[in-house]
Amino acid sequence: MSLMIFTATGCARCKIVKRYLDEHQIGYVEKDVKAEGKDEFQTFYKANRKAIFRGSDGIEFPIIVDGNTIHQSIGAAIAYLHAGEKLEGFFSEGTLHKEWVDGIHLSEGNPAYKDEFIQVLQHIKSNALKLQIDTDGRNSGILQQVIEEGLADVLIMNVLAPLELYPQILGYAAEDSDIVKSLSLVSRFPAAKFQTIIQPVKRKDGSLSYLTPSEVAATAKLIQDTTGSNKCIYTLKRMSQESERPAGQGIEPLSPNQLLSYRSKARAYQVYTEIEKS
Repeated sequence: MSLMIFTATGCARCKIVKRYLDEHQIGYVEKDVKAEGKDEFQTFYKANRKAIFRGSDGIEFPIIVDGNTIHQSIGAAIAYLHAGEKLEGFFSEGTLHKEWVDGIHLSEGNPAYKDEFIQVLQHIKSNALKLQIDTDGRNSGILQQVIEEGLADVLIMNVLAPLELYPQILGYAAEDSDIVKSLSLVSRFPAAKFQTIIQPVKRKDGSLSYLTPSEVAATAKLIQDTTGSNKCIYTLKRMSQESERPAGQGIEPLSPNQLLSYRSKARAYQVYTEIEKS
């Protein structure tokens, strides 16, 4: 394998990925975007703007380019180097910096590649980095191993909706027992957070509408019934305009004021429910 890696001077994560490349004798060409690779990266970025994530703090490096494939961030880069495309979905670009790594989505990948996923987490952790991992309840077996091996520093469970609405949101039937097991596992994790994104749901009659305040209350009750606590850290989030879920297309975002009724209903079951600050 011979590929290109865009790095930035002083980028600790870039050094970790380069060390992985060297240790596994993977050939590569490095381009430092703050030095000799600046012009080449500008050309590359203009041609691939839609494929490169740019957050509020700028572009996250490293970026690995292998032919027509682009893998950005330490998690996605090492996952690709370790297992090719097998771990697609598990890792994306992150927003946390310094010693923290996020963009790790436990429920979004193929559980058949659990071992490879765990190995990537182990490698990142071995470099003194802290991991924030999110789940929506699927792949509870992987979640259990992550917790048992101490691979997560923060766990966020996105409880999509009451169990009966999971199929409409995911587009296929999820195992209720899988979701419930994940809720139970997360609730016992010291640094655990629960959240629900108020998103559109395709109803059985084909119509499209947001989760209702009553449905979010039922979600909060699901957390209470499963965890045995009404004092979990529970956050309600608006769906971002950049949401990739097809069900969100053509639906206007909710205003912050509209979320007040959701919070009021949810607090009947989770007294610490808050609305995410914009």
